[in-house]
Formats: sequence, C-alpha cells, structure tokens
Amino acid sequence: MKHIGSVCFVCCFVALPLLSFGQSKIAVDLYKEGVRLGNEGKVEEALVKFQKAVALEPKVFLFQLKLAYAYEMLKRYPEAQAAYENAIALNASSKEAWRGLGDVLRRAGFFSRAEDAYKKAIKTSPKYKEAWLGLAYLYGDMEALDKAEEAFLKVLSIDPKDADVAFKLANVYWRSKRLDDAITYYKKALSLKPDFHDARFGLGLTLKEKGDIEGARKELKAACEAGLKQACKRLFEL
Repeated sequence: MKHIGSVCFVCCFVALPLLSFGQSKIAVDLYKEGVRLGNEGKVEEALVKFQKAVALEPKVFLFQLKLAYAYEMLKRYPEAQAAYENAIALNASSKEAWRGLGDVLRRAGFFSRAEDAYKKAIKTSPKYKEAWLGLAYLYGDMEALDKAEEAFLKVLSIDPKDADVAFKLANVYWRSKRLDDAITYYKKALSLKPDFHDARFGLGLTLKEKGDIEGARKELKAACEAGLKQACKRLFEL
C-alpha cells in the first residue's frame, strides 16, 4: 500500500468570537446559520451560508476559514485551497488555516508546498498534533519513511495514548522491514485499544514474517474471530 493512512478530517463548525468589526448583521447571521447546519451534518447547506457571508464580508477571517472547511469536506479541493489562502492572508498566524492548506495541497499532490504549509502551522504552534499528523501522512505518501517515523513519534510524544498513531507508526516500521519495532508498536496500539483488530492483524502478519508461526496463528485467529475477513484468509494460509 502506498499510503500510510489518511487524515481523519473533522470540521469543527464552532461559532467562535468574530475577530473583526464592522461586518453586517446579515453576514453574521448567515455565518451562525452555517455553523448550525454544519453541526447537523448538512455541509452543502452550510456551504451556501458561508458563501453568502463571505460575499458580504470577504475580509472576515472566520468566514473564510469555515468556507474552506466546508469546501474540503465536500472534496472541492481547489476552492478549499483558495479559501484557506484567503484566510491566511487575513490571519497568517492561524495554525488551523495553515494545516488545512497543507491537507488540501497534499491531496492534490503538491507535496513540497504541503510540507511548507504544515511546517508553518507547527512554527505557529509547535505541539499542534494535527499538523504533525498531516506531515507524517505526507512523508508516507512521499515514501520518506524515516521522516514519517520522526513525525509519528512526535505525535506520540504529544499524545502518548493515541492508539491509531501507534498503529500507523507500526505500519511504517513494517514497510521499512524493521519488524521488531513494528511488533513493539502493534503491541502498544493493542495495549491502548485491546479491540483494535487491524493492529492485531498487523501483529499477526509481522510475527509470520519473523517466523513465529504459532504467535501469528494466535493473533490472526483472534482477529478472524472478531470479524476481520482478511485475517481469516491469512489464517488459512498458515
């Protein structure tokens, strides 16, 4: 597999305090309505409200940021990129806008520009987990596994209890043929989340690669019994 994983993007449609003055009451009401619709999962309807708010008041940072979120959720990436860039022009210290721009550029394959955007988010907030995650995924896409390892380790230093990150780091080690390290982090993921069946499956495959057939059979059997079909298939191949 080429990709380590993808960012689990969740747009926070939170009605934060507006950061500029003079915008019309109509634009503010449209923005608040967009927030409400976004929280209800009605992203296309929210987008229309944010578009109208931005049309009335294009120089309000939060209007542009929420517009970018909505475009990204709808996978309208060129428009999301433009909105993120507009937001950054209004507030160059926004870690959320730089991280969002990085995500959109990464998905578009503009890896160098995405790396720069993530690093600017991190410069603004050195312990910004989401930016470090984006950077880790980017390096995975680039097959720069040493850098992906460093970024995932940084995420774990920020949030040591993130089982999903431990799993993704294990996948990096598996791809790098560092099987002992892969086993360590698959086990870490399972210690944090015992019902993490994909991690158990990964552990089983890695034990098989190490020649520990009995250990592999145990883990694959457990994953199979939990309903992971690919584990069942591999189990019968042992």
